[in-house]
Amino acid sequence: MARRPTVSIVGCGRAGGAIGLALSRAGYPVTAAWSRTRAGRQRAQRLLEVPVFSEAAEVAAAGEVVVVGVPDDAISEVAGAISSADLSGKLVLHTSGGVSVQALAAAKSAGARTGCMHLLQTLPDAVRGAETLQGTAVAVTCDPRDRAALFRLARSWGGRPFPLADKDKTLYHAAAVFASNYVVTSIWSALRILERVGVPNARQMLAPLAQASVQNVTTMPAERAITGPVVRGDTETVKRHIDALGHTDPTGGRMTDAYRSLARLTAALARLDLTAFDKATA
Repeated sequence: MARRPTVSIVGCGRAGGAIGLALSRAGYPVTAAWSRTRAGRQRAQRLLEVPVFSEAAEVAAAGEVVVVGVPDDAISEVAGAISSADLSGKLVLHTSGGVSVQALAAAKSAGARTGCMHLLQTLPDAVRGAETLQGTAVAVTCDPRDRAALFRLARSWGGRPFPLADKDKTLYHAAAVFASNYVVTSIWSALRILERVGVPNARQMLAPLAQASVQNVTTMPAERAITGPVVRGDTETVKRHIDALGHTDPTGGRMTDAYRSLARLTAALARLDLTAFDKATA
């Protein structure tokens, strides 16, 4: 078996921690970690059981593969911080789905090869995140010469890597937000409404409906998976929903506005008369 490169984790939060833990379990030697806060460094030490340094550059120097798992708006700053280390020949990767690889320009100027691996998965925390990575799609953005190396990393934990052009990352990330964050927000809205009208065990009651909806839309064309008043062309029911929400909206109208927008978008999906639904949701 070929020697596996050493890995260091700069930013051991949900994504960085999950990748570090997954790579460690796959046999990669994780050598060091860093987090911005003291609590984060303590968490990283418990999670990975490796030396945790106070300076990001020290951690970058300790690995041949450097995973930068910090928030989007901190990537460029951290790339600048680690560029004081000797990065010649190292592979420096960030984990953001929506930020260009150009955010690592300082590391590239210091001699690193740069890229990105984004986990197309929801990560409530690093431990549970690592447990869900087998079978998870991984968007890989890098120089074509480094693609095989990044694919090997993702495949080592059972991931399913695919190439993603840097210019397409923003739209790709918007798609991921629709499929994850906005699904959560929609279900949260349903829970708030059911709780408001006194439905008991609303979370457990909604679970089969939500799970069946996701199963349907991921196994058949979306226009066949969609059901309900919009697809039936029932504008009067939609109007009643909007009126009822308008009188009880616990979010000051934001939930009602979201319902309007989703009704119009659903009408477009179902290829209905959009003018009628624009009027019904005005």
